[in-house]
Amino acid sequence: MKKDNKIDLLMREALTSDIAPDKRLNERIIREWDRRNSNVPADNPKFGKGAYNMKKGKMISVAAMAAVCILAISTTAVAAIKYLSRDEIVSEAGNKGTEEAFGGDEVLELNETLEAGGYRFKLYAAATREGLIKSGLEDSVSEEGGTYVVLSIERTDGVPMPETSSDEYADLHFFVSPLIQGLEPWRYNIASMGGAYSTMVKNGVLYRIIECDDIALFANRQVYLCITDTDFYPAEAYDYHETDGTITRKEGYQGINLLMNLPIDCERADEAAALTYLRELEASWEAEVPVVGANGIISTDNPKLDEIILKEREKDANVTSLDDIPIENLLSYAVPEEKFTKEITVGEDRIVEYSYCYADGSESSGVGFVSEDFFSGKTDVTLLGCGYTDSEAEFQVCRRDVDGTIRFMVYTIR
Repeated sequence: MKKDNKIDLLMREALTSDIAPDKRLNERIIREWDRRNSNVPADNPKFGKGAYNMKKGKMISVAAMAAVCILAISTTAVAAIKYLSRDEIVSEAGNKGTEEAFGGDEVLELNETLEAGGYRFKLYAAATREGLIKSGLEDSVSEEGGTYVVLSIERTDGVPMPETSSDEYADLHFFVSPLIQGLEPWRYNIASMGGAYSTMVKNGVLYRIIECDDIALFANRQVYLCITDTDFYPAEAYDYHETDGTITRKEGYQGINLLMNLPIDCERADEAAALTYLRELEASWEAEVPVVGANGIISTDNPKLDEIILKEREKDANVTSLDDIPIENLLSYAVPEEKFTKEITVGEDRIVEYSYCYADGSESSGVGFVSEDFFSGKTDVTLLGCGYTDSEAEFQVCRRDVDGTIRFMVYTIR
């Protein structure tokens, strides 16, 4: 067999590229080729878009010209779509836990690409950060482990993904979650198992790192990864088979319902630890009995909110918790975030799904019900949800304008 020479190798590498340049890129390369062989400036007004310079120049064989054009197209296309490596994504969008997980030995390389609904999903890798039960310095120190998955999302038509700070980004909906054989997927998924994710957009590609509790405990079962175009797990998108606990895609589902296997090493399974985890998880779902403090209120552990409860209690002795405060009274202590305000519609089911992105690229999303009074028009504001830490609070509401327009709004207390 004849040994390949350099041009053969270059041709082979160029022709095996899986990145196809768009039509405009091809035209630009051809025009640049003509210009270089005819000494015509690139900005010559005689040659508009799609017009080729036919002036004779330096002669070159058809085969050589094809080779140069193919190489130029391939090189330019790769430069135009520069994907971040797994380590770059982890470094820029991850946290300490992510870095520890992917810096360890238990990294599962996925290198799989899936397409659906006009989007391309590239799965880079999955990793687990082991939980620390004991510390060499202090026996009482413990730290929960976690599972992390790195992926990228882009449009198949080449249109760049919107920046996380844009209004268009708020219209994107993706749910990426591990699922476990034998556990009902609508109950046990990233939303209920300590889940979170971080997102960033770079060069038109969206990168996401998801994390949840350590699912390596269940490695003796089939572990899946689902991807949908929703904010939460859509039960109508998958079939759960109670006979063996397996999960499959529902054919005919109108939307994205990708499903792939996560081949975690079976030796990492720990049935006893998995059972303990499930018991603790299910116990955490049970409502806690509120405890009224010495000041007569149920504390939120947020000094500002507790102060508001006490102020409202002075007006009404029946107020003992945040839930007892009328929504308009509560919002009078908060500031509306105009950047998160957007017009929405409320369907007959009274369900509202919402999401909004912070300046640092992190995202908040949820689902809530508008009250019956709001739905019937008796009131003009309703609380969808709230969240707070020991230093700040955030309230998601729907408000109806005088003209009937319904807006989603976010109020904050800092």
